[in-house]
Amino acid sequence: MVLNAMIGAGMLAAPAKVYALAGGWSFVVLGAAALALTPLILCFADLSSRFSGTGGPYLYARAGLPASPAFAVGWLMWFSQAMSVATLSALFVTYLAGFAPTLESGFPRYLTIAALGVGLTGIVLVGIRQSARASNLLIVLKVGFVLAFAAGGIWFVQADRLTIDVPIPGAITFAQAMLIYLFAYSGFERGSVVAGEARDPQRDVPAALIGGVLAVTFAYAAVLLVCMGVLDQPAANDRPLAEVGRQLFGPIGAVAVSAGALAVIAGTILVITISMPRMLLALSEQGQLPPWLGRVHPRWRTPHIAIVISSVLGFGFAMVSDVLTALTIATAARLTGYVLCCLALWNLARRADAPPPRFALPFRGPIALFTAALFTGVLALGATKELPALVAVLVVGFVLLAVTGWRRQGPP
Repeated sequence: MVLNAMIGAGMLAAPAKVYALAGGWSFVVLGAAALALTPLILCFADLSSRFSGTGGPYLYARAGLPASPAFAVGWLMWFSQAMSVATLSALFVTYLAGFAPTLESGFPRYLTIAALGVGLTGIVLVGIRQSARASNLLIVLKVGFVLAFAAGGIWFVQADRLTIDVPIPGAITFAQAMLIYLFAYSGFERGSVVAGEARDPQRDVPAALIGGVLAVTFAYAAVLLVCMGVLDQPAANDRPLAEVGRQLFGPIGAVAVSAGALAVIAGTILVITISMPRMLLALSEQGQLPPWLGRVHPRWRTPHIAIVISSVLGFGFAMVSDVLTALTIATAARLTGYVLCCLALWNLARRADAPPPRFALPFRGPIALFTAALFTGVLALGATKELPALVAVLVVGFVLLAVTGWRRQGPP
């Protein structure tokens, strides 16, 4: 589950975008992102081992924080998923434009995103469900794509192209580059949700999470190695993996890599499109959003209103933004939710009535505060321009929360 959550379409965007910011320091950026993620996944291992219910970060926040911050976690996690759909939809069009360049801009681009959104939303509306078979098929597709790309390109890597010949980026630029790989890692918390069901969570959960991060780091490093070692300018093309295929194997290589990339992106978007309405549904069921958001279609038995609203936001934003903008906003929203979850763990660590953890993280209080401060710093440095947009999103959410609460209580 950890691998399926983290090995996704983010790896297709990261090499070019990170190289444009960090150049030869891209491997250091990747290592820094993985290192920063380590205390965070340990915090989530502790949190998830305390609960047997579903809900993930929103569940943890409800247990460890007051109602308003807990709502902010659920609201931001939903918004970040919608922005992830926007990011991946824009990336989908970028790779599709390798077959038909006219699709990359203007009306053809809007039409392509709209068709993608209508198609995937329609599939979700009529009741398709994630299953173990679908999940296994997707992870096989993702891992197979990475292995095939790395195996085909590793023999053509030129070591001289991996030398670092530029100064290390400044703190702001380095943090911006880190955000790109943190987007690629996002979703790891889905694997931590099942910690309470593990036979020996004190052994299995940290091993699964840390092992998953290590495996994904090697996968991303392999993709980055091939892109940097084969291409003269990895940042010169928004489709670096397809460009590697073209340089090594001609037009057939570009077509094969692009087709594989499109399959990975579409599959990832479908998974997110299935899961993101659930957060609106959970917020509605908890009385923090209007009850009509939780209505279930009488025939399809799906939360059709939450699905449509989520898809309109995600695919609609893809039409008016580029990959990097949507990616940064998605990551900033998700990291804000992570910071609040770390504060929830810190609060639970001080409470005698807190649910006991089955995975006991040593020094959980200080580690939770350190992790919250670390990612707050990354946000402050790397997402300065996006923070006003996040504040606006939170304002909209809290207005809905207030209106919902007022209507539930009734006028005086």
